[in-house]
Amino acid sequence: MLSKKSTLILSNIIITVAIIVLILVLNPLLSQYLHNIYLQNFILIIFGISLYYFLSASVIDSFLQTDEKLKEMIEHTLHELNTPIATIQANTTLLKRSSTDDKTIQRLTRIEDASQNLTKLYESIEYSIKENIEDIHKEHISLNTMIEQSISKFEDIKGNITIDNKAQNLQLYTDKNGFERVIDNLLSNAIKYNKKNGEVIFYTKDNKLYIKDSGIGIDPKNLFIVYEKSFQENPTTLGYGLGLSIVKNFCDKEQITIKIDTKKDNGTTISLDLRNIIYK
Repeated sequence: MLSKKSTLILSNIIITVAIIVLILVLNPLLSQYLHNIYLQNFILIIFGISLYYFLSASVIDSFLQTDEKLKEMIEHTLHELNTPIATIQANTTLLKRSSTDDKTIQRLTRIEDASQNLTKLYESIEYSIKENIEDIHKEHISLNTMIEQSISKFEDIKGNITIDNKAQNLQLYTDKNGFERVIDNLLSNAIKYNKKNGEVIFYTKDNKLYIKDSGIGIDPKNLFIVYEKSFQENPTTLGYGLGLSIVKNFCDKEQITIKIDTKKDNGTTISLDLRNIIYK
């Protein structure tokens, strides 16, 4: 089955070939009435361009209509998916508050963790759809604002981890939603793979953002596969291993160089070179 891109290219090739054939047919007929070769060629060129524009416009319109229908269907499906997830989370929280049995609480906690993973997966799918179907608009954003907003999201789940923001307030020009997901994913990993009473520090130097944690670190042998979608340093940790893959994909598109400095059982520092998205 042909992809949309292949189908569009094939349609344009067919239109172009058909116009060329039509011009070849019209050329001898036109030469009977026009003896000026330059005028004859000019008329045929204008005719060919006009016909191509008319025919290709109708093809493109049909593809745009298909995209709108696809977008509408996906948005409706995602909304329907988000509703039961929110319901599960709300009811699990209520049941945990009213339960006194330890085993029941443990089971409810597992359900709660699973629903949180579903939410993250939902958000990843939603952003990927927007990235591929919708136009991603860049805008001016404050680095410190983005970091503080991300920290506030994890306030209830960071536990005994201390998060300190020492970053310079750089002004950036980039895709806000995409950059937000980068910060959220990096902070989530820094918390998830940290040690008890550990810390996470955001700081900047030479137009680079650093996220340093006191966690378990990454085994050097895994640095070659750390950006693969299924990678998880600790397979027993909840999650789908999508975080760093999403981060790397965004950084590549925005020309942000990402580096990982890590030692097993001695923490990780991730740096993002922001010079290409700093608003000057």
